[in-house]
Amino acid sequence: MQVHVQLFSILRDCLPAGSERGQATVNLPEGATLADLVSRLGIDRHLGCNAAELTATASWQVLVSGQFELDMGRVLQDGDQVRVFPPISGG
Repeated sequence: MQVHVQLFSILRDCLPAGSERGQATVNLPEGATLADLVSRLGIDRHLGCNAAELTATASWQVLVSGQFELDMGRVLQDGDQVRVFPPISGG
């Protein structure tokens, strides 16, 4: 299955070679989860945390087809759009 991914900030370095504007299409096996995607792209290694910590501890925001998602065990579907945003701070 194919999942469309858009990464922001320092995570753009995790996209496959040739990706443009922080976006790529990633091939995953049927039944793959958000955690599988994070591992496939090396986001966990890049940030030094496991997939479950991405949203819980590292405070990155993950959207799957326009909906915020905290469960890294969520099973992805063909055509899903995944966006990963850095922690947001304000003042």
